[in-house]
Amino acid sequence: MLKPIRSSRLGFVAWLAWATVCFPAVIQGQKSEIGVQLSGMHLHKIDEAPLGIGARYHYNFVPLVAADVELMHYPSNPSGNFGETTALAGVRAGKCFDSFGIFASARPGIIHFGGAYFSQRLDEKTHLMLNVGGMLEYYPNKKVFVRVDMNDAIIYYGNARLFSRLNPDPLGTVHNFQPGFGFGFRF
Repeated sequence: MLKPIRSSRLGFVAWLAWATVCFPAVIQGQKSEIGVQLSGMHLHKIDEAPLGIGARYHYNFVPLVAADVELMHYPSNPSGNFGETTALAGVRAGKCFDSFGIFASARPGIIHFGGAYFSQRLDEKTHLMLNVGGMLEYYPNKKVFVRVDMNDAIIYYGNARLFSRLNPDPLGTVHNFQPGFGFGFRF
């Protein structure tokens, strides 16, 4: 059985993503990409559909394979719903053509439920997740890209329980649809 992830791990993943983006001099001679992402996610067991904004960084090892790091935040609303934050790091593989690219990705990471709603109703707030899916990119020129993502955010809740239910059964592992749209720059 996996133990809950402490907030210090979330902080470390966030720091790692920040350092990777802020110190591109370490990546001499390779193509890198940085972008902004808008995303939604339908959380089936929680019964929410938050919208969020985040940043993504790619480091292209070879023409077909890249490291992919993403940090996304879904802001809380006045009633305390939402407030999720995800940190993902994995691999993306695919092919770039003249004006478009097609890719598949697999990124393990964590999700943290931070809104006031979760403090009262969810007994564990940080969980492992795996984000798998595909993306299409459009290249209007050599330095700019526009991206559309279609992903499955698989969240491992384990034995966590949602106390707003009459019979709080363990949440288990849940697949959640996660579309996204973003743009970015290559350097």
